[in-house]
Amino acid sequence: MNCDCREVTNKLIDIVEDNIPESQKRSIQNHLTTCPQCNRLVKRFARVWKELSTAEKLTPSERFWPGLRAKIEDYENPPLLREKIITGLKNSLRPAAVSLIFLLGGLFGYHLGNLPHMESTPPVMLYVEQYVQDFQDFQEGSVSDFYMKYETQNQQEVP
Repeated sequence: MNCDCREVTNKLIDIVEDNIPESQKRSIQNHLTTCPQCNRLVKRFARVWKELSTAEKLTPSERFWPGLRAKIEDYENPPLLREKIITGLKNSLRPAAVSLIFLLGGLFGYHLGNLPHMESTPPVMLYVEQYVQDFQDFQEGSVSDFYMKYETQNQQEVP
């Protein structure tokens, strides 16, 4: 890239808006006629510049500028090495911790599945049997005996 090409690229906006002094205008025009790359660049830039001038103007939201400033400050002030190491450890250990939890859950379930089965009657059944047996030992002719027999007699009558 020679000196004239640099001058054209540095003054693209001024060339398109025709804000160049007459003394420089002739040298730029001469360069544009002799350099097809710069001529093509100026024509393309002029088209884009014209489209941008007619485009709808957008205004950013109120959160845009503070957010942009924060991102620039984060970029310009990188975190300390210690913070980078801690963040890296957190990010790498999190999947390992989740995997460990699933592994321990699987091992715990396997352990529960391999517990020896109780061949005798479970304690709940023992309690129920004792409770029912207490109701069977009523004295003949007592009020409790009357209600127990009444209940069993009525159930037998119903088909």
